[in-house]
Amino acid sequence: MAEMIVRGVKLAYERFGEWGAAGAAPISSAPRDSAPLILLNGIAMSISHWKPMIAALPPGTPCLCHDFRGQTLSGKPAGPYSLEMHADDLAALMDGLGMARGHIVGTSYGSEVAMEFAIKYPERCASLVVIDGVSELDPVLEGAAVSWMESAKVDPRVFYKAMLPWTYSAGFIAANRESLAAREDGVAGLPRLWFDGFVELCEAFLAIDITPRLSRIHCPTTVIVGEEDILKPVKFSEIIARGIPGATMNVIPGAGHAVVIEQPARVAEEVWRAVLSR
Repeated sequence: MAEMIVRGVKLAYERFGEWGAAGAAPISSAPRDSAPLILLNGIAMSISHWKPMIAALPPGTPCLCHDFRGQTLSGKPAGPYSLEMHADDLAALMDGLGMARGHIVGTSYGSEVAMEFAIKYPERCASLVVIDGVSELDPVLEGAAVSWMESAKVDPRVFYKAMLPWTYSAGFIAANRESLAAREDGVAGLPRLWFDGFVELCEAFLAIDITPRLSRIHCPTTVIVGEEDILKPVKFSEIIARGIPGATMNVIPGAGHAVVIEQPARVAEEVWRAVLSR
């Protein structure tokens, strides 16, 4: 893991796979333009959450991960934050690493940042993969986000319990009760600053208004959603797929909102297919 001061904020990042000049991939199965995959976190994720998916990609695939401002390993300056601010941070991080463009892959909060990035920096997007994302709110999603934000202000264990049923499918919860219970202890031990950063991220999400601008995304786009996602259900992915010219959409059976954690190999397969076909 490395760090860089980006627009006055420390961003933690990590590069995986084989890298050549300007991020070129020396592997024979690399996408046509050899741009790396840039993987953007969900709201409560960190770099390490991507590792199972990265491990399922073809060996040597170049990937860049980073924690957004406000997330676990990066700086947590006072807000307000915005999705566009994260997109600007990413552009500056790419500049610092000498990367002209990339295949932008985001999940949940990261997919919303990815769409903002594709709108503002079209020349830097070789392709776009939107996983379990939204371009607008409805009252249920808004209520869930507010409940997460308010519980984060009060008690870490209440916060974790409030998030859990929205995040994973019923089957995943049933099969992983012990590990999920252990994870609660880990969340409870996070510093107060982590929860302050999470609140700022929620505020940024609650201001989302991308739907009217989806038609401005012109890079090849694939939309992926878990069949059993109750937080950001299939209807939101359908809005995105309709709004982005030429976008395709795939539904992953049996997966909840955290599909990159529940089914990393399947997500890797879908992402690689989307990127390699461009």
